[in-house]
Amino acid sequence: MKPELLPLRPARLRRSWMFVPGLDEAAQRRGLESGADVLVADLEEFTAPADRPAARQRIVALFKLCRARGTVAAVRINTLAGDGLADLRGIMPGAPDAILLPHAENAEQIRALDEAIAACEAEFGLAAGRTEIVPTLESARGVSRAIEILGASDRVSACLLAAEDLTADLGAERGPDGIELHALRSRFLVDCAAAGCVPIDCPFNYRDPRALADDLRWARRIGLKSKCAVFAEQVPAIHAAFTPNAAEVRSARALVLAYEAQKRGEPDAGAPIDPPDYNTARRLLARHAEFEEWHAVTHPAS
Repeated sequence: MKPELLPLRPARLRRSWMFVPGLDEAAQRRGLESGADVLVADLEEFTAPADRPAARQRIVALFKLCRARGTVAAVRINTLAGDGLADLRGIMPGAPDAILLPHAENAEQIRALDEAIAACEAEFGLAAGRTEIVPTLESARGVSRAIEILGASDRVSACLLAAEDLTADLGAERGPDGIELHALRSRFLVDCAAAGCVPIDCPFNYRDPRALADDLRWARRIGLKSKCAVFAEQVPAIHAAFTPNAAEVRSARALVLAYEAQKRGEPDAGAPIDPPDYNTARRLLARHAEFEEWHAVTHPAS
């Protein structure tokens, strides 16, 4: 299958969202080479206002590189009250897969972005409705209105929880153990699940591999399966955490078979297995099946 014909990775299987500056070619190359599922070219925080016109042109070219690798091409624009409309018109000729909107705090912002995207899709000959919206919640107000924000447009496929701006808004103290955001990350997961969109966990902004591993273990435990990254070297750890590995699959299959044998009353079925462990194993196998099906689509000859 030719790279340009690869289907778009489903939102549920986008484990890593790698942020890169809009005009830094070297950082963009590192982001691509990291193997991230989604590359997010940032026109907001990581691109100076004076550099945005050139960055928009650069990002259109970057999207072609993403498609050649089967990477989801995304961009974070500025708010529509700022440079967002100019960002949108500059990058839409490149047909981005997803538009991230920062500082989302109400449904009206999402509806306005939906209308602006629809106008650009029509102007540039893109399929209507193809462009996804990913709001970013960066304040207490945004988090408290998550359900209305996520339900404001059918384009909303996922949502990102911020870290630094959110903790600043709360006046919280940051630490690599992340306890200051545990409650909000759990609430965020519930809101996204209720709205039927993918929750993208906040970035881990410390260069501490052991603390990252602990953070990912906690995130996976509560049900998160997707994470933002700002350091390319974190992508492999994110993928490892959110992809069932061969040993886990073997163990889950054995546990499911043993539990079902016990339910049938078969002798010598082993030590009793508790229902929560059985249900967790079944969910892991279902997740594994999703990745296997995706691999079969993208690598039909293997």
